Amino acid sequence: MSCARFNDQAEKKDIPLEEIEAALKNSGNEWLDLVEDDKEATMNRLTPVAVTGTLTVALGRLRKLNMGPEYLGAFTVGDQLLWGAAEPLRRMLNIIREQNV
Repeated sequence: MSCARFNDQAEKKDIPLEEIEAALKNSGNEWLDLVEDDKEATMNRLTPVAVTGTLTVALGRLRKLNMGPEYLGAFTVGDQLLWGAAEPLRRMLNIIREQNV
């Protein structure tokens, strides 16, 4: 499970889970696979096997946390070898391309 900490000074809001899911679905992010909260979708799409060899990042199990309604928990899975290797390689290829122009 991934965890992110944001600015503690930021205003905390209780945004309904439905609004958060709608914002993610309508984000236009081609790599995001927002997985529905049901067993079949989770077993088929929220697994390392489902995203291996792709740049897709599956996001699911969105839940409000017991700490308070302004806190959200989520489960993410992605192919870390591709994401980790792809960005430095892309940058290096851009540098080489710029030097050869």
